[in-house]
Amino acid sequence: MRYAKRTALVFMLLLLMGQIGWAASENSMVLTLEKALSIAEEQNLDILSARQELIRAGGKQVEAKAGGLPSLDAGATYTRREKPDAGSDEENVNTASLTLTQPIYQGGRITAAKRQASIEQRQAEFYYKEVFEQVALNVYNRFYSVLLEKENVKTAEDALLFAEKYLEEVKKKRALGLATGLEITRAEKQLAENRTGLIRANNNLEIAKINLLELLNIRPETSYEIEGALSYNPIEGDMESSLTKALSSRADYQRAELQVNVADQQIEIAKSGMRPSVSIKGTYRYDDPEQTLYNSKDTWQASINVDIPVMDSGLTHGRVVQQKAVREQAVHAVNKKEESILTEVNSVYLDLETASQVVEEAQINLELAKETLRLSEVGYREGVGIQLDVLDARASLTNARREYSSAVKDYAYAIVRLRKAEGILTEEPVLP
Repeated sequence: MRYAKRTALVFMLLLLMGQIGWAASENSMVLTLEKALSIAEEQNLDILSARQELIRAGGKQVEAKAGGLPSLDAGATYTRREKPDAGSDEENVNTASLTLTQPIYQGGRITAAKRQASIEQRQAEFYYKEVFEQVALNVYNRFYSVLLEKENVKTAEDALLFAEKYLEEVKKKRALGLATGLEITRAEKQLAENRTGLIRANNNLEIAKINLLELLNIRPETSYEIEGALSYNPIEGDMESSLTKALSSRADYQRAELQVNVADQQIEIAKSGMRPSVSIKGTYRYDDPEQTLYNSKDTWQASINVDIPVMDSGLTHGRVVQQKAVREQAVHAVNKKEESILTEVNSVYLDLETASQVVEEAQINLELAKETLRLSEVGYREGVGIQLDVLDARASLTNARREYSSAVKDYAYAIVRLRKAEGILTEEPVLP
């Protein structure tokens, strides 16, 4: 009976500990690459700033449209006179007026301003995409860095576990008279170095996590479990098709092209300085009949105003020359951007090819390091090898694993850079 109670108590304690562990794991939120990209779109400060650019562009459209709509002005006048006028005993005179003005033609300035505002709205949309693409690239880089540091922690843990087991093995051989004190000292030294390596690996992992959370605009003390793993997935691509895709999808290139259209509208606005302008104006005025010589309370008048510039001493010509020069600069900027995109796509393809070769060589090196360690352990165990061979082989295996993980990360990031160079990273994300 006592045994049954004890068993039940142990079972309840295990169940409670399991629930506590489950609750602790629940408090640590899982962060995948896809979720990180989604959070960045909602919270990254650069993206939030780019959204304000969209709002600003919308405000400019409202401003441009208002230039062709009627405006209504109200006015009031209060006059205090020292002496009343003849025919009026009042010293105070009150008047009020309303004036409605409707522009009809302003030399093409209003139409050009509306077109320019519409173009700048599209530019703002492309700017938002450009910022989002860059932020997404940074998210990939920092997320992959976290995954790399996680792999390095695993490598360091494996190296430490080996060092602990190896030290125990050497101590047993020492007890049997098959190992020297120097060999124990070497094993202890390797154990200490691997402990230090694990500490550094964990520190680098935490720093990588903090850098990622900073980019996502998340407080560093927030508990997140980064989920994912690096893998080598070779791809095939065509440089010409990537270049064509880039010129049709890159937001920065499309924004540069639109800047030429903006310059065209600026030229039209500058030319309007020597073109006629037409507007209609209507005025309603109220005068207190007891305070003035007027017999009527209110009066109104309507007029059509036509202004024809005759000479401005070259002011308009100078402005047109300036805007034409700005347009030529915009055209050159488009050509320069095209060359820059060509260079970037070529560079990414070269990096992708190099990264692929590095991964393959690192994989071969890793397999050789494993085999070298196995052979050195067998030789040392059978007395035909020395301890230093084992220690060197183990250190080489640790370095080979780190190099392989780093190579896989570089290749995965090169694929992301290719999508970014093509201008489709946010539309076709690279997800596992």
